[in-house]
Amino acid sequence: MRAAEVSVSEPKPAATVLLLRDGSEGPEVFMVQRNRRVGFLPNAWVFPGGRVDATDRLGQHASVRGDLVVPGESDREVARAIGVAAIRETFEESGLWLGPTAPGAGARERLLAGGAFTELLEQALLDLDLLRAWSWWVTPEVEPRRYDTRFLVARAPEGEARHDEGETVASSWISPRRALSATDQAAFPMAPPTWWTLRELAEHDDVDAVLAADRPAGTPIQPILEFGDQGLSLKLPGHPEHGAPAVPGLADGITWDGQGWAAWREGTRI
Repeated sequence: MRAAEVSVSEPKPAATVLLLRDGSEGPEVFMVQRNRRVGFLPNAWVFPGGRVDATDRLGQHASVRGDLVVPGESDREVARAIGVAAIRETFEESGLWLGPTAPGAGARERLLAGGAFTELLEQALLDLDLLRAWSWWVTPEVEPRRYDTRFLVARAPEGEARHDEGETVASSWISPRRALSATDQAAFPMAPPTWWTLRELAEHDDVDAVLAADRPAGTPIQPILEFGDQGLSLKLPGHPEHGAPAVPGLADGITWDGQGWAAWREGTRI
C-alpha cells in the first residue's frame, strides 16, 4: 500500500523588524512575548512583525517614502509591500513609527481595533529607507502554519516602546549577549530563527555596526525539522542532509536539549 502523501502548506509572506538601540553592553533589540492563546508561536519571545496583507500593496502612495531593497525579490512593488507591512506591524506591536511624520494620538488604538492603515496614512509619512534586509527564513514544511519571513533591521526612533496587550503580553529591550547567556533558555522561549538572529546581533558592538554589516539576505533559509531521542533538531543549508548550499556565516544545524538551543557546523558545536 502506498504511503499517504503529506500536504505541504504554502508559506505566507511576512516581515519582522529588529528595532535596535545602543546600550551599555552593545546593541539592544526590542522584543515582545506572544499571547499564549495565539495560533502561531504561543508564549514565544519574538521581534515585532507579521503577515504581509493585500492592503500593504500601496504602490506609489503619497505617504510612502523611499524604497526597500529586498535581496531575492525582483518585483519592486512586492518589496515595497514587505516594507509597508514591516512598519505597520512594528507600529501595532511596539507603538514606534518608522517615518518622518508619526500618526496622531489614538492612531495605534484605532489600527488595533480594525481601522484601515490607509486612513492612518492620511496624517503620517513612513520611510522604507529606514529598513535594511538582514536575513530570510522560511518555516519548515512539516509545520501546519508556514511563513516566508524577511528579517529587517532598523534603528529605533525616539519614543516609548510597549507591547499591544492583545496579541502580545510583555515586552523588553534586550541585550542579545545577555539573553544568550541565560543558563536555562526555556525560561525565555524563542523559535530557532529568533535565537540565531540574537547570536548574529551579539557579534556587533553597536547599532552602526549592525546596519553596516554585509549580510547574505538574498538566500532563503528553510530548515528541515526532525524530532528524535535526543530532542529537536533543525538541519540548515550546508548540512549534508539538507541539500541546499551553505549560507555564509550560518550554522548548518540547530538542536534543542530541553534547556537551550545549540548551533553546529560540520558536527562541531559553535
